[in-house]
Amino acid sequence: MSNPSVVLQRVARDFADAIPQADADAQHSRWKAGIGPFEEENQIEMILDELPAERAGEIKTEVPYPGNQQRCDLVVDTDGIRFPIEAKLLRFRLDNGNIDPNMYKSVFSPFPEQGSSSMLTDAPKLVESGFDQPTGLLGLYYEKDGEEYDQLRAEAIAEKFQRDVSYWYDINVETTAIEPFDGLQHPHHQHGAVITWLLLDD
Repeated sequence: MSNPSVVLQRVARDFADAIPQADADAQHSRWKAGIGPFEEENQIEMILDELPAERAGEIKTEVPYPGNQQRCDLVVDTDGIRFPIEAKLLRFRLDNGNIDPNMYKSVFSPFPEQGSSSMLTDAPKLVESGFDQPTGLLGLYYEKDGEEYDQLRAEAIAEKFQRDVSYWYDINVETTAIEPFDGLQHPHHQHGAVITWLLLDD
């Protein structure tokens, strides 16, 4: 059976390798060219389309949670492991380069809202689900060249998120991968990283 940390590391690496390929053909009718402006579901679909067939075949999307109608973004079936992963965009700048005032809440808010969840509230949702444990989280992080806020760098985001999960929910969590990518088209989503975290329920 594969080590869950290794599974997350491999997914992060595969996604990071595929993002520049998906970006090369990404055109949006409203925003500037590149994968960055697209919403989470579209980005995941575009990335999966660029993965080698054997890797893409291991990943199912929108898988129902056991016993309810909620859906998990990704479930990886590999080497005897069925590994659920919730994914979120970590895209703190808008198409025009301004800070997105809503993104911080969609990532770091500890307060669940009706019909929506932040990446932070996805942590207890996964741990308390009927899925086998452990589980994982994946962030698609984008950054412009010369980002002036040190707090909006991949390493800082990964560390803060790990600290917040531990603080709010007393869940054991570890950062398993920060896989960089670059060379993207969009002027404010030029490079970034795929970040993964492993959640343990004990």
